[in-house]
Order: sequence, then C-alpha cells, then structure tokens
Amino acid sequence: MGKTELCRDLASSPDHYFDLERMIDAVRLADNALTVLGSLSGWVVIDEAQELPELFKTLRVLADRPDRPARFILTGSVAPSLMKSISESLAGRAGIIEIGGFTLAEVGRERWEELWLRGGHPPALLASGNREAYEWREFMLDQMIGKDFSRWTRSDLHPTQFRKLLELVADSNGQSWNHSAAASILDISYKTIQNHIEILKGAYLIRELPPLETNVRKRLKKSPTLLFRDTGNLHNFLRVVEPRHLESHPKKGFSWEAFCIDQIIRITEVREHDCYRYSVQGGTEVDLVLDLPGERIGFEFKSSDAPKITESMKTGVEDLGLKRLIVVTPGDKRSSVLGLIEMVGIERLEEVCHEIRDR
Repeated sequence: MGKTELCRDLASSPDHYFDLERMIDAVRLADNALTVLGSLSGWVVIDEAQELPELFKTLRVLADRPDRPARFILTGSVAPSLMKSISESLAGRAGIIEIGGFTLAEVGRERWEELWLRGGHPPALLASGNREAYEWREFMLDQMIGKDFSRWTRSDLHPTQFRKLLELVADSNGQSWNHSAAASILDISYKTIQNHIEILKGAYLIRELPPLETNVRKRLKKSPTLLFRDTGNLHNFLRVVEPRHLESHPKKGFSWEAFCIDQIIRITEVREHDCYRYSVQGGTEVDLVLDLPGERIGFEFKSSDAPKITESMKTGVEDLGLKRLIVVTPGDKRSSVLGLIEMVGIERLEEVCHEIRDR
C-alpha cells in the first residue's frame, strides 16, 4: 500500500519513472525496453511491473551489466504473476519488500480497537465513520472479485463463487481449513479450491499457518490454518460494521487472533516460513509459534481481559521447548506468570515485538 507515492519520489528524474498502467509507458517499454532503459543511469522506477511480464528478461540483462549504471525499483500489486516473473528471470538479482497496511507501530497503540475493527487500509482507517470504512472496503473487494482476479489470473470461477469462497475462508478464519469440504460446498474440484487458495495467498488477502511438525509422540493436526491478513476485510465478509457487532459476534476470538498475528509478523519482521501453528488431536494448541534460529517463541490470543493460564499452555511450553509463551489480551498490562508464560496487553505488544526483532 502506498507504493506509487513512495517510489515516484525515488526516481532520479521524471524520465526515470514508468507507470505500466499508462498506455504510453507500456508501449515504450514493450517496443524497445533495452534501448529505453539501457540509456538511463541512477534510480529507475517501474510501477505495476506485473503488467509487462516480458520485461523481466530485459531487466536481467541490465542488472548483470558489470558497471551497474542503473538500479531498478519495481512495484506490483499482484503477487502471483509478479513473483513468478521474479523467480524465473531475476532470481538472485532482486530483493523483495512487502508493504502492508497500517500497524500499531504506525497509528499508535491507543488506536488498537479502531485498527482491529477497520483494518489497515488507509482509506478505511481514515474514513469519517465505521459505516464509511465498511463501504469503502466493500467497493474495493467488489472490484477485486469482479474484475481484478479474472484479469490477474486464469481463474474460471464466477465472481459469485469467488465471493462464496472468501466467505468460507472468513467463516473458517483461525481454524483448520479443509479443501475437500470447501470443494463440496461450492460444487467444484479439490484442485480448483487448492489453486484458488494459492491465488488468495498470492494476492496478500490471506495467509496460511502450516502445522509445526515435531518429534512429539502425539497425534498432530495436519491441516493448515488460514487467516485474513486485514481484519477489516474479514469483518466485511462477517458483516461486522460497528464495535457492538464485533463484541457480540461468535467469531470475535478468531478475528482477534488474526489481528494480533498480522501485527506480530509485521512488527517483528519475521519470515513467513518461520511461522507455524501447533495443535494436537484432542488437546494442546499454541496459536502461533515463531520457529527462530536457536529458539521457539509461542503466542496465544485471548480476547477477554483476564484469561486464565490453562493446562494446554503449560503443555505447549513443555512439548515445544518454548523460550517464552506470550498471551496477548486487550488492555495495557504486562506481567509474568509461571516463569515462561507472560500476559501482554495489546498496547504493550509493540515492546515485545521489538524485543524479538532485536534479540
């Protein structure tokens, strides 16, 4: 979010900025990219780079020049096609920076309830009211479902099916996901569901927490967990507009979990492939496990103000050898309980994330 505003000013001059959603720029680079880009030095910005996949082979040639007269900043809002082009043509030549919506670190910890309800999209968070924020998100989701997905991908799902799929993901948010059950409900194949979940992950709408495989002699749950990255989007599919709707909603706890997990991953800057969920058949669960070099840190998420320490938490610490188990709750309190288990209010979460990031 905010890629164009950020990157336009980084170009060495206006002639070093190309927006591939503008016909004139797209035609120039489609016809003669090597000559146009090869004549430039300094910082060159190519906005919405996924619109011209054939450009990436040229960029590989330019990136391999020994004197490197130019450096290129590519932006794109569609991860699947952009990442495919990078992996095929620019492997080892490109670094990737993910820019999401607002975090607690950016809006201030005292606004956590508003950020949870509305999500991190700037137009939603900065809207004049909750209803206006909801309507903006609804228009954005309608655009993505009705037009963008069919343009970005080779999806053969009708927009109504795609919306239904997202509603199913929202209903299962924070719980074990079953491709077969979703395929049965939508009356489509298992493979189609699998492919379209990958599309939703690639478009940064949802994230997947895989199960943590350990040598514990217990029956582990093998199903992944899907979570909306932005709880504002989640709340649109759950028909949550006002705080009172969220407070009484049966999915409130799972929404809280999705919100906290997104904040933790983004503020700590951990890699997605270091994030897991631990769940044993009929018992112990740890909502988020950061499997970091040399240590594991666990998180539990409780939307009540005064949760109790459970046997599941104690067992999770022992099973996984956790260095810490942090229970995230509403409020601003922070206290240690039973040594390795710590209660942390959401308003103190940034402190914990910085401790993990700077360890």
